[in-house]
Amino acid sequence: MKNKILVCVLLSALWNAALAEDWKTELIDFFKDEHAADYRGAAAYLKEKIDALGEEDKPLACGLLAYLHARLEDRENEYQKLGEYFEKYGAIGMGFTFLPLSIRNNLLRYLRDWQLRYPWVLKIGFVTPGAEETSSLLPNPPETILLGVEMASDVYYKLLEGGNVLKGGRFHRGFNAVSLPGWKLFREPGAFPFVLEFKAGDLVIRRELIVGVQMESVGIMGKPSGSRKEEEFLLEMYFGDALLASSRRTLPAARDMEIETPPPSGKYDPFGPGYQNEPRIPSGVPIMAIPAAIMEAIKALKKKDEVEPVPPPKLKTDFLVLFMRPSSRGDDIEVRARISLGLREMRFLSYSLLDPH
Repeated sequence: MKNKILVCVLLSALWNAALAEDWKTELIDFFKDEHAADYRGAAAYLKEKIDALGEEDKPLACGLLAYLHARLEDRENEYQKLGEYFEKYGAIGMGFTFLPLSIRNNLLRYLRDWQLRYPWVLKIGFVTPGAEETSSLLPNPPETILLGVEMASDVYYKLLEGGNVLKGGRFHRGFNAVSLPGWKLFREPGAFPFVLEFKAGDLVIRRELIVGVQMESVGIMGKPSGSRKEEEFLLEMYFGDALLASSRRTLPAARDMEIETPPPSGKYDPFGPGYQNEPRIPSGVPIMAIPAAIMEAIKALKKKDEVEPVPPPKLKTDFLVLFMRPSSRGDDIEVRARISLGLREMRFLSYSLLDPH
């Protein structure tokens, strides 16, 4: 029984491999005449076959379709397949050896050219003030939050909200940051759409980002008179100005802590024990070891003048913001806002075909 199953698996694998080779063999027929290649016929054939191909062949067909549409000057379909080739398959650029030499060279030249200028986003997220999960309590809602974008190459960009351009300019290769308006985000919970648009030549890529905001509020009612044992808290949840839920909580007050400190030693040491501001040659060095000690001192002096590179900040797709805000009763309440980032849609467009209005 096991032998029969093994034979069936092998036959199935051979059959799938034969099917995978069939589309390549049939495709070559469109390029037999290198001086009069049938690009339109090849594009129509691949468009019909691509969904039925295996996962290893789909990237090849996708990149080849982008090239064929480029030869046909069909920018709309070219950019759609080009964006899919980069964003979904990672621009592998291998496996085209089945094509005739002239077609393969032109295809690889086309893909390499786009690899150098395609607006590839390596990382995107919020720039948080620290590595901790919770931030410090702010006296007011933040005026802005920073969106960090790490690019693979230089590119022109625009940040839009509801069709209005908030920011624009040029992102450089590496880390970039653009601010989002906090006054709107922290006014009430909800989902706020923004569009981050990139332009490389005639190609325009629009990323529709969704910034989600969830909020909950905590207000302190006051302390009982003549006692420090308990504190009463009021927990409220709002949607805009509407109060959804309210609950009181009583917590024991923290005890005063007593920390015993050692008596002063009488020796003033502002930087703590073991601090050494300048490199020194240790005492008691043997004569034969003096040159090595001098070299170590020189290296230490050189390192002192060197400036260590600052690593790019870590980007997060969600983080917590704590701030104070006046309530409807006139007192201050603490607000805990959870901010998240998501991608709703990506569109690949031709700048020359866009409606200027």
